[in-house]
Amino acid sequence: MSEKLHFSYLIMGILFIIIVTVLLAGIWVNYESSKNHLETNAHRLHVITESYINNSFRMIDAGLTIYDNTYNDKMRDALVIVMEEYNQSGGDPSRMDLQSLKTRIGGMDIHIINNQNIIELTTDPSEIGLDFSIIYPDFSEYLHSIRNTSGFYADRVVQEWTKGILTKYCYMPTPDHNYVIELALVSDKFAGERMVVQYSDVVDDIKAFNPYLEDVLLFQKQKRLVYNTSYIPTPEESSMLDYLLNENRTTQFVKHPELKQTIVWIPVDLRNPEYAADMSIFAKLTYNDSILSGELTQLGFLLGFTALLVLLLGGFIAFTVSRKVSKPIEQYTADIDAIAAGDLNHTIQPVTGYELSNLAEKTGFMVERLKEQIRKREASEQRFMDLVQLLPLGVFESDIDGNVTFANPAAFEVFGSQFHESLQGINIFSSISPQDIDRAKEIYTAVLRGEKTEGYEFTCLRKDGSAFPVLAYLAPRSENGAVIGARGSVVDVSRLKQIETEVRLLNVDLEKRVTKRTFELEEATSELKAFTYSVSHDLKAPLRAIDGFSTILSMKAGSRLKPNECEYLEKIHQTILHMNDLIESLLSLSHLNWQELVYEDFSPNQLISEVVSSVLLQNPDHEVTVIINDMPPCYGDKTMVRQVFTNLINNAVKFSRNRSEPRVEIGAVHEEIGPVYYVRDNGIGFDMALADQIFKPFFRLVRTDQFEGSGIGLTTVNRIIRRHGGKIWVESIPGEGTTFYITFHPHE
Repeated sequence: MSEKLHFSYLIMGILFIIIVTVLLAGIWVNYESSKNHLETNAHRLHVITESYINNSFRMIDAGLTIYDNTYNDKMRDALVIVMEEYNQSGGDPSRMDLQSLKTRIGGMDIHIINNQNIIELTTDPSEIGLDFSIIYPDFSEYLHSIRNTSGFYADRVVQEWTKGILTKYCYMPTPDHNYVIELALVSDKFAGERMVVQYSDVVDDIKAFNPYLEDVLLFQKQKRLVYNTSYIPTPEESSMLDYLLNENRTTQFVKHPELKQTIVWIPVDLRNPEYAADMSIFAKLTYNDSILSGELTQLGFLLGFTALLVLLLGGFIAFTVSRKVSKPIEQYTADIDAIAAGDLNHTIQPVTGYELSNLAEKTGFMVERLKEQIRKREASEQRFMDLVQLLPLGVFESDIDGNVTFANPAAFEVFGSQFHESLQGINIFSSISPQDIDRAKEIYTAVLRGEKTEGYEFTCLRKDGSAFPVLAYLAPRSENGAVIGARGSVVDVSRLKQIETEVRLLNVDLEKRVTKRTFELEEATSELKAFTYSVSHDLKAPLRAIDGFSTILSMKAGSRLKPNECEYLEKIHQTILHMNDLIESLLSLSHLNWQELVYEDFSPNQLISEVVSSVLLQNPDHEVTVIINDMPPCYGDKTMVRQVFTNLINNAVKFSRNRSEPRVEIGAVHEEIGPVYYVRDNGIGFDMALADQIFKPFFRLVRTDQFEGSGIGLTTVNRIIRRHGGKIWVESIPGEGTTFYITFHPHE
């Protein structure tokens, strides 16, 4: 096993990593912040530079526009003179003396431009035949736009096409619109007066302002370099100028990583629809990227040196702090090692620091409690061993081969040995009879594999050779995660076997008694049926005789009888009918005890509708409102359930018939016990103190002369519900009505 790392080294390493990580993270954050700051400043300088160029050039152009317009009146007057000469020539410019006109108008060159935008006649031979549709397509379009108009059109001071001389132009279409007369004014003042405000001043300013700016070139529309007409653009510059002039006049960026340069093309669009000339400036700014990268490199070296110092400082701090922290911990560890070696009486030395001092104090308390726990455990183990020794149940332990390593006195007694005898050479399989030895070894192997087993019965042999049954329970015994054997218990079940035999004989006798009692019950039931039939026949025969004789007497002597005597005969007849109803009800009630129930699931709605129709048909004089709500299915004997609702609905209709608006409602509510069906009426009601009496046979709340009935109906309902495993109860208020609730045993 590799040597364990000292805590002082560990804490020093952790502190070093934390300190270095935090400081290096701070340095890295500082580097990223500084880098971002440098890059942001460089970008901000670029934006300010480009904005300054754009705004400054526009201000310069505005000033030059004002200056150029100061010559407009002079040139307008000159054009009037030229136009008068044109009119006198009859519209034929070839008849005009252009040279004399040039002298008259102060030396301005005159160009006669035909309708094809070609200079047809001019005072400057070098300009003859100049085709503007080729050299200046946009200027050619401008000439087309003013040709069919009249008036004076001034232009700006621009560099002349062939020589690059600063020239002020103006235009006037002829009245016949065949020509456009152009005047060109050249003045020595242009070079001096227009140079008061120069683009080069702006360039110098931005170069001084932006250290990253390496070079600035200003191009005009003719691809001429401002202040240097002899400069010839490079192919790359010419291509970019064509793109800016003809396709897209927006800022363009070109990177040259190999040259560490960034070129920014800024088009300052100075086009004005009032003038033909395009005075736009195209500035090419070359930025030196190596300056920024050099600053970032310098920053990186500086922070790298700082990081090296941080590593050294972090190591020193980590070493110092770790020694300060680890010294008391090492002392505390030495004390703990002594205690761990078994010296529980070793004294823990005081250490510095609140936490460590508190830990040392608490460790001392833990050692004291540990010693107390050891004493208690030793006492507990002794109690356990005492209990095991005193158990009447045999307890043993064995190794993986079945050799007994521990056994209590009861285990020795089971096998007819003495407790003081040595365990040496005793094996659990040596006491098992030969016919069970293989099965016992299989079970023992399964227990060692961790398979779940139950108690097993074996036949064992005592030292004297006698056989006896035992019941053994086994469980694997493990140490450090490895199975090292088994432990279990063994019980002599000889007495249990004897009792089992006795119980078996008693069960045979009990079965005989049950068979006999069942036969006797069936005989009694048969006799009860015969008795019920006999009672019914014997009771009904006298009733029929009495009813017959009273009817004959009424028919033959009715005219001679007094009214009260006829009333007596009628009461005899009604009493006979009532007695017959009682007999029939008693028979029906007795049949419920042995009638077999045929259970089924069915919806009670249809059944109740049929019952209501039947009840109302039997009571045509009773105008009762019956409400049948939707009810869940029920499970029971359909015929008997019909009898339940027939009796309840019949009672509800009967006891509510004297109300002004008799009303009966049948429905169900859902409770925790399941659906509860109810029959509610607004009849006479009764006192709830009699609620337990109304289900008894022949109990009546009212006299028969008020409401007919046998007194058996609710008894029948109660018995049917109880046979179904359900419940019935009632709620009633005298004068307001009654509600019967019933439940059936749920269908499992």
